[in-house]
Amino acid sequence: MQKTNNYLQSSVLLLFFIYMIPLLIHNIKKQWHYKLEKHHKIGYLSINEKINHTSFYKKHLSAYFKDTSIKAILITIESDGGTAGSCQALAYEIENLKKEYPKPIICYSENICTSGAYQVAAATDYIVATGACIIGNIGIDSMSKISPECLNNKTTESNKNNINEQNIQIQKLSTNIYQQFTKEIASKRHLQLNKIDQWGQGQLFTGQQAYDLKLIDAIGSKTTAINLIKKNIIPSDRTIEWITPYEENKIEHFFNKFNDEDEDLDTNKASFFSSWIHTVSNHNK
Repeated sequence: MQKTNNYLQSSVLLLFFIYMIPLLIHNIKKQWHYKLEKHHKIGYLSINEKINHTSFYKKHLSAYFKDTSIKAILITIESDGGTAGSCQALAYEIENLKKEYPKPIICYSENICTSGAYQVAAATDYIVATGACIIGNIGIDSMSKISPECLNNKTTESNKNNINEQNIQIQKLSTNIYQQFTKEIASKRHLQLNKIDQWGQGQLFTGQQAYDLKLIDAIGSKTTAINLIKKNIIPSDRTIEWITPYEENKIEHFFNKFNDEDEDLDTNKASFFSSWIHTVSNHNK
């Protein structure tokens, strides 16, 4: 009986190895083929929410620009903007990284890219959008939506003068931000400020209209943007290896927001803790 059991066990193991060996050989061949195949790394980043914090985007964009094996970067944007300062800071970050670590960065938008999100897109080298995508809203910012009543709990006769003063101050702030925004867009997109009534003043455009106004560079799909990368940035016969950010869990997202709020003082500490959280989370999956 013992011999029979041993024989059955040996037979099962043998059948298992006979079944597994072809799979192992196939995987080994696949890995070696990939290593021998000519390919280039392309960084990929998706912005699909309001831009109210920048640390996550800045961290990955910085890594993509500094990594010499990454030959280009593709950003997809589906956003109607966000906080004026955060959008401007992210646009500045892209410009600074382009100067320090030159490499092409392309933006693609399928449905919406307006206000501060368009400000970020304009900082890239090339903007591709669908013909039906909504583009623009250049010049409208969150400051213009502030009501003086939000700044005062009471609207008695004694503080009406203060409210009027705050109205004037808000208008000045809004006007200044609008001037900064339009000046940046005019410079980046080679537009004339004396024709701002055509492309600015908070107007919305379809992708086709934006193309005619030179607010974007091409009409097409995400494939159009990828083909642009293949044609003009890397040899077209080479395979693209997409480098993407890992998905943050809720705790990491919290600490990345913390980085934004106190970036100069505790960035290293928070980043280390965030990385540790990510490692522990992956280990427990």
